[in-house]
Amino acid sequence: MMTLLRKLFWVALFLVFTLGFVTLFDHGFVTTNQFTVDAKSEVNDLILLWRPAARPKDKSDDLGK
Repeated sequence: MMTLLRKLFWVALFLVFTLGFVTLFDHGFVTTNQFTVDAKSEVNDLILLWRPAARPKDKSDDLGK
């Protein structure tokens, strides 16, 4: 059980440092407030990647009518 918690900790730490790295090198560092805003936008972009894309209704069935 302790091994699982340790691995989860290292994965979470890796994700946090990766987010910080991507934010720094994509947006730069101007102020602390701007860094947090940029980090939130990176998290929102990541969430949008996992959300399924909206698909328009298929109209191929209406062609025969």
